[in-house]
Amino acid sequence: MVKSIYLCSLKERVGKSFLSIGIMLKLQKEGKKFAYFKPLGIPKGAFSYKADLDVGFIQKTIFKTDLPYDIISPISIPETYYIDAIDANKKEENLNAIKKAHDQVIKDVEYVVIEGAPSIRKFIRVGLDDLSIAQTLGINELVFIESESSDKCIDDLFFTKKYFDFREVKFKGVIFNKINFDYLARIEELKENHVTRYDIPIIGIIEKSIELLSPRVIEVQEAIGGGLINEASSSGLNNTVETYIIGAMNAQAALKYLRQVKKVAFITGGDRTDLAMAALNENVSALILTGFIQPDVAVITAANKKNIPIILSPSDTYTTIRNINRIKPGMQEDEIQLVLKLVEKDINWDILLK
Repeated sequence: MVKSIYLCSLKERVGKSFLSIGIMLKLQKEGKKFAYFKPLGIPKGAFSYKADLDVGFIQKTIFKTDLPYDIISPISIPETYYIDAIDANKKEENLNAIKKAHDQVIKDVEYVVIEGAPSIRKFIRVGLDDLSIAQTLGINELVFIESESSDKCIDDLFFTKKYFDFREVKFKGVIFNKINFDYLARIEELKENHVTRYDIPIIGIIEKSIELLSPRVIEVQEAIGGGLINEASSSGLNNTVETYIIGAMNAQAALKYLRQVKKVAFITGGDRTDLAMAALNENVSALILTGFIQPDVAVITAANKKNIPIILSPSDTYTTIRNINRIKPGMQEDEIQLVLKLVEKDINWDILLK
């Protein structure tokens, strides 16, 4: 009988794709037959890019199969205006399509890793929430993912447990994922009196990885709608960005901040040659110039010498930062083995795979 690992969460962006990849890599390493299934794909746009990028990445790297995309992810729902895009009256039709696709995916495998919706609350209006899908598939135990690095994680856990009890669905266990280093010990303090005593197994506690959560410069460029103005440094678009600094001070003050961090995207106006030159002498991944102001030639020359891309933003600084905050970094192929390393040591595989 196929064993299902259905990953769900109360909040969005908790790392379900990351965990799906890590779990499949472990199963692959152990020589197990497995499949990946994402009932609801979330495309990049409502009318274009209708494929879920995470599903495409997993098909390309971990779960290489002859099954078509529409079987691995049978229903496509955009992030925005989804109530208009999905007819609630077709709930049963959509659930049946998901079950039919699921039945094909699980043929001849021992495990199926199911990546749930962005949140257990998402799509409930149209009857395609995680619990409704799980019940349609005959799955009665879900793995809950929590990423809050504060005591709110306990409230999230118990809110979800009460909701699961109401819907007659069980916890297979909880994975605390993307947890800040300074909160790891606190979870250890809380787990006996606030988690395991209520028959909620802790499957894993995984520390946040700055390396995996850092976007590439090209992702920043796409998010802000910017243009690369020094093509000679285009290979630097693959640089990772761990933090951002807004240059609105004098050069001496900027250096104080720049020397405390690494892999910085330095954001300033195109007319601030002094700040741009100061930043280019430090550990920066990219220079982002706002207001669509072209920099001095000396800035471009210095950036090319260090292979640092200069991105010209069409927006003001506030709008640029707001767009950056919406970035959802995508995983790269060269990061896959790091995922296995992080997941393998911190998950109780006896609980997860039982």
